[in-house]
Amino acid sequence: MTVWHFVVLVGLLSVLVGLDLARTLRTGRARGRASNITRQGQPERYWRYVYASCAILVLCAGALLWMIASPGSFAIKLPG
Repeated sequence: MTVWHFVVLVGLLSVLVGLDLARTLRTGRARGRASNITRQGQPERYWRYVYASCAILVLCAGALLWMIASPGSFAIKLPG
């Protein structure tokens, strides 16, 4: 795998998390394991979900910057 494979994977992850975060903020409902988490019904869990999504986006941005700045650290040579 080359560094561009990782860029595509991290970019796809950040797009999916970003779309989910936009939907969550727009509707006031987040997906939980057993049921939906609402802003009015369970505000602590809702905001924890929002903050966790923001943290994932920050980590993806950091990973993308790292891949651009030092692409050699992500190159994996597969045997064969």
